[in-house]
Amino acid sequence: SMRATVDTIAQLKGRYADVGLSDQSAIFNTEVVQALELGNMLDVAESVAISALARRESRGAHTRTDFPTRDDSGFWKHSIVKFAPDGPRLSYKPVAKTRWELEERKY
Repeated sequence: SMRATVDTIAQLKGRYADVGLSDQSAIFNTEVVQALELGNMLDVAESVAISALARRESRGAHTRTDFPTRDDSGFWKHSIVKFAPDGPRLSYKPVAKTRWELEERKY
């Protein structure tokens, strides 16, 4: 279902490219603000979905039925999505160890 989510968001971003505005005023145009916010929300949704699809573990509020446990050795890292002309690219950055010990959150 996460793959379907990634595909749906990509389709929505394609539709977003054709967004038109009926309000053509240059000042106090809330329609422009709403259109820009929609584009930003689609970028965030795509980043979250791509990162979740690649993360083969359950961690915190991110749970997967096919991977029910944490994998600190493989996924204790930050997910970074960069948008390129050929599509989003997922990369990772190591987590800096602080004075807080790594432990599982209990909800």
